[in-house]
Amino acid sequence: MGAMSLDALVGLLREEAGGVPGLLGVGERLAGLVVEPSSLQPYLHFSRGRYTRNLVYRDARLEVLINCWESGAVSPIHDHDGQECWFSIQSGTFILENYGLVSGGLEPGPARLGPPTVVGPVGVGHVDFRCPDAPIHRVIAQQGPAISLHVYAGPVERCLVFDPKRQRCALQQLRYHSIFGRLLGRPESQPPLALV
Repeated sequence: MGAMSLDALVGLLREEAGGVPGLLGVGERLAGLVVEPSSLQPYLHFSRGRYTRNLVYRDARLEVLINCWESGAVSPIHDHDGQECWFSIQSGTFILENYGLVSGGLEPGPARLGPPTVVGPVGVGHVDFRCPDAPIHRVIAQQGPAISLHVYAGPVERCLVFDPKRQRCALQQLRYHSIFGRLLGRPESQPPLALV
């Protein structure tokens, strides 16, 4: 698609989300898109050894985040609380592990996952889509610092985090590292984040 500013992209996504359940065409809009680096600047907050979740926009129908990843940062295995999610790589290289649910895992408690399907390494312009039928994945920043753009069809305030060794999952509330570019607390004082 080429390049556009983050504000312009959010404006288009807001128009598309108006009154429509889900966000039709988001994958096509994000395919190959590289957001103008200068428009990402207010949301680029990195933290050693982990990734950060930085809120760009949120309303009842749409949530847009910029996640910043150090090399080697790994998300937990998680779902997206029933929401559709698009993950667009803006810089760096990632490995994506997608998991099928064998049993349980629809609420906290017992959960058995199938073996992961590994995608990657993937880089700039790649778009991953998670939907209610295939929501579970883990993201690994293979080469960074890396930046990913996340679009959710509705805000995600919590998710299930999976522990395949114990064959269980637990509910985790989510938080942001920054909101509209403003840092929340000291990065080193915040516990690890749970969702991408």
